[in-house]
Amino acid sequence: MFSQFDISELKVALYEAAEEIKKLQSEAQISSKTSVVDLVTTADLKSEEILINKIQKIFPHDGIISEESEPINKNSNRKWVIDPLDGTVNYANNIPQVAITILLVEDSIPIQAIVLDIYKDHIYEGYKGYGAFKDGLKLKISKKTEMKKAIVATGFPYDRVLNSKQYIPTFETILKNSGGIRRFGSAALDVCWVADNKFDAYYEFFIKPWDILGASLILDEAGGCVEDETERFPSMQSKLIIASNSSIHKEFKELVLNNISQDLKTKLF
Repeated sequence: MFSQFDISELKVALYEAAEEIKKLQSEAQISSKTSVVDLVTTADLKSEEILINKIQKIFPHDGIISEESEPINKNSNRKWVIDPLDGTVNYANNIPQVAITILLVEDSIPIQAIVLDIYKDHIYEGYKGYGAFKDGLKLKISKKTEMKKAIVATGFPYDRVLNSKQYIPTFETILKNSGGIRRFGSAALDVCWVADNKFDAYYEFFIKPWDILGASLILDEAGGCVEDETERFPSMQSKLIIASNSSIHKEFKELVLNNISQDLKTKLF
């Protein structure tokens, strides 16, 4: 259906990477010699290797930015942004919310994205100007709600152990003004689930571009709203994501931006 888009050339490699991730997990459950750390590292690197090799074979002059490696052809105007395994803690603990993301950026603008839910085998796609899709069918936000009933997803930065107090004011405000907060573990799937009419909104501080940019394009093309700390569509430099199904976006964005601790503001702005 989407064969005219460059990213379609990578779907075989995407599914191959997903199978390797699942295979490594099943093997590790049998062998007591494989530690959680080794399992995750091996799975990340194997998935990344498959995807990078395919990109370099088909698009040798394109740049590649991936979570586990140094940038390749970093001066290219076309760059592939890869998250070979999103939901590391879930994966290590056999929680089936894990994804792979591939995004094509041209002149710093996200234009094609795929997020694969590797355990439920759902594939989310977004093409700038052409729409969003789930398993090949048009994906469009239809869910309408009000902020006090909204189900909000979030995540927490790795520095939360040392700086947890900095994140509490925002979290407490959303908790008091929503229908509930969920924390699932894969940022890419959380944002795709807003597009898929499951969650109503999502926010997270200091999220990495490979975690979120592809899903942000999908949500935007499905009719949702996605902004960063500058109140513009997220970029490779964004430090905060604020995403919603659009019906509550103005109120949700104000709740997040107006309730950031002073210490956190100095890091964001």
